[in-house]
Amino acid sequence: MCFYYVTAQDNKTTIAEIKKEFRIINNDNRLKTIVLNNEEFLDHMPDGGGRLTGLYKKGELKKIVLWVGLSFGTETKEYYFKDDKLIFIYQQLNSFLYDEKNQRLLYDKTKRSFEGRYYFDNGKLINIIIKGHNKFEDDRVDPEQSLLKEAAYYGEVISKRKTSKR
Repeated sequence: MCFYYVTAQDNKTTIAEIKKEFRIINNDNRLKTIVLNNEEFLDHMPDGGGRLTGLYKKGELKKIVLWVGLSFGTETKEYYFKDDKLIFIYQQLNSFLYDEKNQRLLYDKTKRSFEGRYYFDNGKLINIIIKGHNKFEDDRVDPEQSLLKEAAYYGEVISKRKTSKR
């Protein structure tokens, strides 16, 4: 797999600033929340539905949380913003456990099968930390462009809802 980004070693200070910023966002209990469910933002309904949450401070988007219930588990992505720019994405996939004896999925038990951390600086992916397997193992998928496009799309969807609720 080939990624075009600067290594974490070269960006220690920037990554430390990003970590500080997403901690500030996560600890701010005064953020205004907007929630969209299922068909309010999804074109195709997954088995377990979905939820898109936007968190704002003084009208500025700070965080988007995407939760999707899939046939094989659940996926969560958290997109963090500073000054209207994407700075970090945390992604987690929890897969349902399989009961070999009864030959069925256990829908009440999951195991983390993927975890990804993506750090951005000025619209550029500067570091990736992953555990497990995901779609970016396919060299035809550019993680930087794919993630930036996702963040922009969900930001637009949640912002349209924000302005329509005024």
